[in-house]
Amino acid sequence: MVKWALTSLILVLVLGCENSFSTRMTADYFPLKTGNNWVYDVKGENNYQIETEVTGIEVIQGDSLFLVDVGGETQYFQRKPGIANRVRKLFINHDGDQVSFGIIYEPYLLLPPIEGENWEREFNFPLVHMGDSLEKIFFVSVDSVISTSITLNSENYENVYRIRRTIIEDGISLIQYEWFAPNIGLIKKEIPADSVVWELASFTVNE
Repeated sequence: MVKWALTSLILVLVLGCENSFSTRMTADYFPLKTGNNWVYDVKGENNYQIETEVTGIEVIQGDSLFLVDVGGETQYFQRKPGIANRVRKLFINHDGDQVSFGIIYEPYLLLPPIEGENWEREFNFPLVHMGDSLEKIFFVSVDSVISTSITLNSENYENVYRIRRTIIEDGISLIQYEWFAPNIGLIKKEIPADSVVWELASFTVNE
C-alpha cells in the first residue's frame, strides 16, 4: 500500500510538471493575428480603458510586420522563431528638426518564456546633422522572469510569466512589469514611476 501510494504521488508530480512544461512549450504568449483584440482597465491618477488590436500586416524593408493599434498609436512587431521584436523608429528633436536615426529591432519577448532568463541590447547611433555631432542611445533590459499565477477581475490565470523591463532612452529610465498568459498575451502591466496599472478586462484571440 505504501509503495502504491508513493508511486501515485510521483506520477502526480511528474504529470503536473509535464502539464506546466507542455503549456509553456506549446502556448503562444504573444499571439499576433489580425483581429486579435484586448481591452485593459488603466488605473492611476485617472481611470480609463485602452484598447489594443492587431490591425494587419505591412511589409517594411522586406520584413512582414504586424501592426498593433494601442489606444490610437500604431506599433510594429516582428515574429521570428523564438522571439518577438518590437520595431522602433529612433529620432531626436534638434533645433526644431526631427532627426531620424533609423529603425531598430528591439528584442521584446523571448518565446517560449523561461523562468530566470534575461536579455538586453544597447543601440548607439552617432551622426552629424547640420554640422552638429548628435548621438542616440537606446538601451533595453529584461530580467526577473518568474512563473506565477494571478487573479484579475475574478479570473484566475495559470502558467503566467512576469517580466521586468527597463528602457533607457535619452538618459531617461523607465521600469515596467508585465504579465503574459498562455494563448492570451499581455494581461497586466505596472509602471511604478507613474503609479499606473493596466489590467485585462476582456479579449478576443483568434485561433
